[in-house]
Amino acid sequence: MPFKFNPPTRAHCSLCDELHKADTAKPVIDSHNGKASSANNYPFHNWYNFVLGYSPEFPNYMIRKEGMNEISNILDPFMGSGTTLVCCKALGIPSQGIDANDFMVEAARVKLNWSVSIVEVRRSRDLVLAQCEKALACNGWSEKMQVVAANQQMSLLSNSEERPSYRTIVEQRRPEMLLPKYISDKPLAKIYLIHDSIRKLVVESQVRKLFDLALSSIILAASNVRYGPGFGVIKPIDDKDVLGIFAAKLDRIIFDLSSANDRQKKTKAYVVLGDSRALSDYFEANSTDMMITSPPYPGDHEYTKHTRLELIFRGFATNISEFREIKRRMVRGSTTNLHNDDFDREPVQDMESIRSITSLIQERLEHDGATSGFEKLYTKLVWEYFGGMYKVLSQCLKVLRPGGKIALLVSDSHAFKMVHIQTAKILEEVGERVGFVNPEILLWQFKPTTSHKYELRENVLILQKSLVE
Repeated sequence: MPFKFNPPTRAHCSLCDELHKADTAKPVIDSHNGKASSANNYPFHNWYNFVLGYSPEFPNYMIRKEGMNEISNILDPFMGSGTTLVCCKALGIPSQGIDANDFMVEAARVKLNWSVSIVEVRRSRDLVLAQCEKALACNGWSEKMQVVAANQQMSLLSNSEERPSYRTIVEQRRPEMLLPKYISDKPLAKIYLIHDSIRKLVVESQVRKLFDLALSSIILAASNVRYGPGFGVIKPIDDKDVLGIFAAKLDRIIFDLSSANDRQKKTKAYVVLGDSRALSDYFEANSTDMMITSPPYPGDHEYTKHTRLELIFRGFATNISEFREIKRRMVRGSTTNLHNDDFDREPVQDMESIRSITSLIQERLEHDGATSGFEKLYTKLVWEYFGGMYKVLSQCLKVLRPGGKIALLVSDSHAFKMVHIQTAKILEEVGERVGFVNPEILLWQFKPTTSHKYELRENVLILQKSLVE
């Protein structure tokens, strides 16, 4: 088995029982069995798909529901790899986004550039694949694929050119944090061969960025890392058809680019790296018609861990301190992202709805004799999460135009001693405290979990800025 599963200390949730008995609403999404988060089947989105991301169905639904159009301006304060912005671009709607993760920002920028020359992408594809195939053949560890290329392309490599073994490549270039258990030597060596061919043969900067994203997007497939949704490592896989996977990704990208029309290409999408708790430092007040986003929720998911391979390989974070710098910009959603000096909880520390949750968590910790360092941080995390979201929503209120709305896709959680956290309901209370009006909660879907019999609600919380300030 890829993952070791440790069952929770409790399997019963009386609140879940009550909610299911009272259920009258039909989920907006009811045909995916909780698997609507994947963007793999959607053009442009599938250039890079974040495992904890959400389906384009969510932003598309909200855009239709709220009547957004080409004269609207939509912002995503937790942009990820750009799902909301890509949806907007496809519809000709200007958009903006911010994220704390350097790699995500780079991925979103590339996914939103649809004006890259397809002719140059195709030409570069043939050059890179031809060079890589011949290099692999010369080393005696060729992929079993055929690359058709012109003679002048094949001549980039001579048969007499000396090439290091894959072990030599890995010994010289494997980043310290990219452990062998994460990705085996031969797949990693092949990734570096592709990387070097891109550096040598792809001259145009925008095309190179596209190829860099394509390569980054296949690292997970070439690795021993799996998500379920937590970070896990399977038995090492000695080899993978890395070049074949890369070629397929490029073909997918070329197909998508060929489908883009001039209106979509000209639609603006602006992306920044930063902290959503300081949103008004990056975007003007009263400038946005709507925000569509899926923020972290208190499920103890550490978001840099889910892009660890990409961050390390691309050089955005090569040591612990650089990872910490990224985490500092994030709302606290994981016990591994807490810091001693965190005190986002201050504006919500009198909220009884939060206190009742943390008190129950603490009661169960004491009952179970929980002693691990992470367990002791559970209650702090809940406070810091909702305090951080108070700061984010305060900033969103400033940036939204009067009458503008924010839609947040968030899931309930059982992450801490099986204590049920109704994320949307508490964020509704936080939003009203900030100054939002007319709250609305829609049941988006039920999400099955691996640790108990219950399906957790994933809700859409809609908040509105008053027309009168």
